[in-house]
Amino acid sequence: MAQAPLQRKLRWQLEALGVRLLLLALRGRSHSSMSRGIAQAHRLARPWLRRRHTTAIANLTRVYGEQLSQGEREAIAEQSINSFFLSCLESIIQPVDACLISAEGEGLDELLRLHRQGQGVIVGSLHLGCWDLGLRWLSEQLDTPSVVYRPARNPYSDELLNRARQANSYCNWIPQADARSMLRCLHRGGSLVVMTDLYSRNSEVQVDFLGLSTNFVKGPAALSQKSGCPLFPVAQVREANGRFRLIFGAPLWPGQGAAALSDQLAAVARWHEPLIQAYPEQYYWINRRWRTGDGSGERLRPIGPPGR
Repeated sequence: MAQAPLQRKLRWQLEALGVRLLLLALRGRSHSSMSRGIAQAHRLARPWLRRRHTTAIANLTRVYGEQLSQGEREAIAEQSINSFFLSCLESIIQPVDACLISAEGEGLDELLRLHRQGQGVIVGSLHLGCWDLGLRWLSEQLDTPSVVYRPARNPYSDELLNRARQANSYCNWIPQADARSMLRCLHRGGSLVVMTDLYSRNSEVQVDFLGLSTNFVKGPAALSQKSGCPLFPVAQVREANGRFRLIFGAPLWPGQGAAALSDQLAAVARWHEPLIQAYPEQYYWINRRWRTGDGSGERLRPIGPPGR
């Protein structure tokens, strides 16, 4: 870490102290109590979350148009924010009982089989549902998967957060800029977990996502091409009855060239769409997914309203 000015270091250390206290307060909290606490905190913090609400409502309007009323859009936006915060904390709070988790899908057995054979695999998820809970389950089935993450700007807080995550799951953590470590993990037969729906202003790859032309980060597919490893689409969702579903799609093996890369990302988007439709309140609508001026957001096909 480069030497920071004294004022910045002091600010970082104070922020890290706050993170340390927060982690102590959250440790051992149950899933249900955290859900209630987040809903209460959201009501109190609503003025500071107004921009996030606005972004979520704009995204929902762009995708569904007049198929949702303003009240429905606002309700989904609020639930989406609560879901996001809960997902961020699920790697830290009390682990969910394994009997409440079901793993399914046509790709599950193949993922485990390839891993046992020493084949590197990439697990590609969207910000849908309980991704940290899914990561915890994966870390108990696979041999120390590596997770690509965005480091906190504050290095002291980053260290505390990674230590807290590692207490509840068995993973390595690779900063998103460290492509060399990602490829090394795959070439050694490891498992790499990545998020595939982060916005990328620099990506020229656009795919059909929820009926709209959408800029997609090409990193996961590019890693698949460079390593020759398959990309498994995976989703994790919470059920209303307190149970959790982990769903594994069939492996998407890489081809060569820009067209194959685009097709692989389009397949990831296509596989996830029915789950976003079924669990819209658990998707990350607060991300600025479609932005004017970058060519994304054009309507490619109609899409029906969300609902099970």
